[in-house]
Amino acid sequence: MHEQIRLLADIETLRDPVFLCGFVGWTDTHGAAARAIAHLAEQWGARPVAEIDPEPYYDFTVQRPHTKNADGTRVLEWPANRFLLASPPGARRDFLLLSGIEPHLRWRSFLDAIVEVLEMAHSTTSITLGAQPGAVPHSRPTPVTLSASDADFATQFGLEIPTSRYEGPTGVMSVLNLRLRALEWRNASLWAICPHYVSAGPNPHAIEALVRMVDRGYGTSTNLATIAAQGEEFDRQLESALEPESEAATYVRTLEEQYDRQRGAPQDEPLPPAGDILSDLERFLRDQRGEGDALTS
Repeated sequence: MHEQIRLLADIETLRDPVFLCGFVGWTDTHGAAARAIAHLAEQWGARPVAEIDPEPYYDFTVQRPHTKNADGTRVLEWPANRFLLASPPGARRDFLLLSGIEPHLRWRSFLDAIVEVLEMAHSTTSITLGAQPGAVPHSRPTPVTLSASDADFATQFGLEIPTSRYEGPTGVMSVLNLRLRALEWRNASLWAICPHYVSAGPNPHAIEALVRMVDRGYGTSTNLATIAAQGEEFDRQLESALEPESEAATYVRTLEEQYDRQRGAPQDEPLPPAGDILSDLERFLRDQRGEGDALTS
């Protein structure tokens, strides 16, 4: 067994398990994808079965551990990459979930550990979740895009699979996807496109869009009441920050017109230059939420 894997429970015989994964970092705008995985785990009653020791993979001066009080005792929480198993109602397959943090070091060893856990679970299908900024308005449904190794995923999720022309730096999720495809396992990535002008906290609409897409693809029905309520509060804060005649409001209306023309696919166009016109909006949202904002809990 990989030296950095710690088993927490037996991985019993599973029903053709699907691996669902999201990493906070390069490929997850402010944690929306990882939060979607965490929400699925909570609603599906997932239980921990394995974890990866963080010691070799993180610079703790960058990704610091957190302290908290638990029943009067001060405890440390280290960066966690924990695998959980779930058998949600309505699904004909089991799920292995990982809501993790992009490592700083030794990516290949880190991915070796993930692959070994997947092999133990006999999981050869993976869906990775991501969230990235784009030229979309907060007042429209969150677009989700798909990349996949198999054309059948297009039918499963009801999305087209465009050809990617991207070349340049990438995140650990993309490296993981290529690793899994090299093993000839079935693999797809779902990406929520978030308004690029809102940088505070994970976007609840992106969380909801990703969870709904998983539900659509696998016949599950996940309770989203909490996330929907957070989305309503998110919208109220944004609308209160946008004065009708301000440059920021004009900019958002431009994005709305672009979104409507493109029928929900504005991410194919370059970002229009926003300059500094939205700095007051972002500052307002940060001041309203603070570090303990409910959207990140």
